[in-house]
Amino acid sequence: MSVERADIAIRLVEERGRTGYSRVAFARELGISAETLRLYEIGQSALNAEVLAKAASLGVDVQYVLTGVRSVNALEAEKAARPEVSVSSGGSANVVQFAQNGSTIHMVSTQKHVTHTRAEVKPGEQHISEAQAAKLTELVHEVVELEAKLKKAPKGFRAVWGALNAHCDVTRYLLIAAEDYEKAEKYLRQWIGRLNSMASAPVADNDAWRKRRYSYIKINTKDDSDWLVAYLKKTFKVTSLTELSDEQLDRTYRAVAARKRKPRSPNGA
Repeated sequence: MSVERADIAIRLVEERGRTGYSRVAFARELGISAETLRLYEIGQSALNAEVLAKAASLGVDVQYVLTGVRSVNALEAEKAARPEVSVSSGGSANVVQFAQNGSTIHMVSTQKHVTHTRAEVKPGEQHISEAQAAKLTELVHEVVELEAKLKKAPKGFRAVWGALNAHCDVTRYLLIAAEDYEKAEKYLRQWIGRLNSMASAPVADNDAWRKRRYSYIKINTKDDSDWLVAYLKKTFKVTSLTELSDEQLDRTYRAVAARKRKPRSPNGA
């Protein structure tokens, strides 16, 4: 999966969250299955023109999804549709909606007061623990830091949290189901992995980049350190990760990642 498709997938999830759709509801409106939408949102399938056209009709900023740059028309439309509230010195408030060309304006005066009650869902035993919430927060911080270092148009905390919440179909990360914690953590780690795989990553912060590679390699070979030693000797004629160049370290990282994805044989190969 290319970095470009991965970025498009992240922005699609972000836009779904912004427009307020759950994955099931969004898939239904697009006329596709929830599984097809899931593949779009993890970057495993490329978006087609028909789906993008339908998404645009639902309020999705398609230009942003594809390029990472907000559509001027979308921003202006959102601003025009947003009512202004003016409050007089006497405490009364008026809602002012900007009229478009050809609109018919009706002046309505009312003293009716409406109270809106919103049900608030609070985290419980069925949701992630405090320790798990803290871990997700740590990973989100890492994503934001890497975005800032590596991207020309980096995503901030709001965008990253929004994408994570949309990915887990919740309004707040504290409401992520306990059974979905691994799904949430995997999503953020894959995001970090994509950023670390960018060509600019070693240059932007070489020391931090190498430390992240060391950590990943050691964690994922701790139960089979002999394999790592043999790989380093055979491939690079060295005995330590610190002796590797950036390119060699990245090759080792990818070898470990590929090995992790493959089913292990009984002899551990």
